[in-house]
Amino acid sequence: MIPALLIGAACGTGLLALAWAIVPPRRDLAAAIATIDSQRSTTTAPARDDRESLTDRLGRWLTVQLERNGFMAPKLRANLALLDRPLEAHLVSMLAMAAFGISLPILTSLIVNVAGVSTGFSVPLLAGLALAAGFSLIPNTTVATAAATRRNELRRALACYLDLVSMALAGGRGVPEALPAAAQLGRGWSFDVIADTLTMARYSGTTPWEALRALGERVDVAELRDLGSALGLVADDGAKVRESLRARAATARARQLAEAEGAAERASSSITNAQLFLGFSFLLFLGYPAIAAVMAI
Repeated sequence: MIPALLIGAACGTGLLALAWAIVPPRRDLAAAIATIDSQRSTTTAPARDDRESLTDRLGRWLTVQLERNGFMAPKLRANLALLDRPLEAHLVSMLAMAAFGISLPILTSLIVNVAGVSTGFSVPLLAGLALAAGFSLIPNTTVATAAATRRNELRRALACYLDLVSMALAGGRGVPEALPAAAQLGRGWSFDVIADTLTMARYSGTTPWEALRALGERVDVAELRDLGSALGLVADDGAKVRESLRARAATARARQLAEAEGAAERASSSITNAQLFLGFSFLLFLGYPAIAAVMAI
């Protein structure tokens, strides 16, 4: 049965590869441009590649292959950008976890075979493939959890930043001056990211609201995207900017308060369920001898 399944899987993989070669998928324009840029960078800077380690080369090759096949993974890229981690290193870590997962049952079967117990070949192989698929997703889960935490921190800092910008505007500063000045007043990595973004925008000749909108798109924070778009529309009217910023700050604080209350309710309900489970288990423990004695009669 298992050899037939393996043969069927191999045939299906071959047919899928043949269909992929005959009718290739439609490539995304952004993926094609990224491929051209990566090829240009690899051909114009061979000396830099010679100094790179094997891990960097493997990560770059994996990135190029994914981009050529249209797998852009925008959510993963946004999470990595928010954590300031390169995509190449993340892909290498996924590959390493997959290799560990597929080798674990194979090594275990070899040890068991040395001990005199035969496990066959198909069972360790299938278990290795399943573990490889599961282990390869562990880095994605870790990155998603850390990015969600950082994204919430950035949203909370953004509400304070909007209040600081509104006060700077009320003090007579214009929007281009108030945005970087307010970013310099805060502390923490969130304010540092906003301040660095605005500084790079000043040196590159980009407007601050365009830089904030680009930052929101890069790290997948809708509040930053909306802030950049709103500032671009009302940048010439200081009164409208102040009103818009105050309203956005109030909305952000109300949303954060609602999220905190929801998290507290979920934590309270989980504690209640745990207490009910413990109480039921204790009653079952106390009543089991009596029930067993009655059933034995």
